[in-house]
Amino acid sequence: MNVMLLAAGEGTRLRPYTAVLPKPAIPFLTVPLAGHALSFLHDIFIDKLVVNTFHLPQKIHELFHSLPHGAKNIYFSDEVGKILGSGGGLGNARKHFLGGGDFFMMNADEVILPRDSFIANKAFEAHKRSKAIATLLVMDHPGVGSQFGGVWTDAAHRVLGFGKTPIPGSVKGWHFVGVQILSERVFKYIPASGESNILYDALTTALQNGDLVQAFPFECTWFETGNPQDFLSASEKCFQFLAQKENSYQKASLQRTLSHFAFEKVHVKEQGAAKLLLADSVMVDSSASLAGLVVAGSRAIIGAQTRLKNVIIANGVEVSPDTVASDTLLL
Repeated sequence: MNVMLLAAGEGTRLRPYTAVLPKPAIPFLTVPLAGHALSFLHDIFIDKLVVNTFHLPQKIHELFHSLPHGAKNIYFSDEVGKILGSGGGLGNARKHFLGGGDFFMMNADEVILPRDSFIANKAFEAHKRSKAIATLLVMDHPGVGSQFGGVWTDAAHRVLGFGKTPIPGSVKGWHFVGVQILSERVFKYIPASGESNILYDALTTALQNGDLVQAFPFECTWFETGNPQDFLSASEKCFQFLAQKENSYQKASLQRTLSHFAFEKVHVKEQGAAKLLLADSVMVDSSASLAGLVVAGSRAIIGAQTRLKNVIIANGVEVSPDTVASDTLLL
């Protein structure tokens, strides 16, 4: 199976942090966001992994060379001068997919916790049966039509169109989680060069030409991480899943990601007013004051007299003595 991960974005809503690291490299529960995306595809054997780049491309290269992605081969499709979007980015990488059959494409910064841990494989099997040009993985979400544009379908989950406004004849709008399965036929709708969007350009034209685009609804917990407030909120909710005594599909999914992609073992504990998720090698000075959610990656050091509340600390970062910080990422 071939896979394309979209990693070219500038992460503008997550600035200033994405001026330091591209969003797929930002640590979420000590694991780069790209590790969470790859974890969603854990039940798929990846032959060829293609990653597009634009913003901080060398750091994307370094990230994926350090991740245990499991792919037989990895390639980078570097976009220079202008970011090409989801459609143009795929078009720029078409040489890697022609002749390889149907393939997955997904955002490289998604945090998706599926109830069914083998959902990627089941979605692919449904895609093959339908012979659709594209199958979009979608979920029920109250924000469709207001907070998000929707994937609007008929009763048989055939896609009729996209956007915040319901499409005539549709019975439901679904939230697209950023994962899709594409037939090679999609390339006839993608220009040879230039910027385009896979949904609003390529697949919209395919629909107009009578091609079948199918939605694949599934149950999951999906997180918005595009801005600092949502990133910290998602981190806290995931901590709560990990800290709960009872088993849940969310906890199992997160534990699977941590076991495969975390650089080292992490410890989850509540200590007074603090909720701590700390890699095994983290050093915390006894005089430090921690509150709210504090996540610290491998080899991080939290110095003397520091006061931290709701802080994410990346691998190898030393928080200097007397630092006072809250609601932030230290990268």
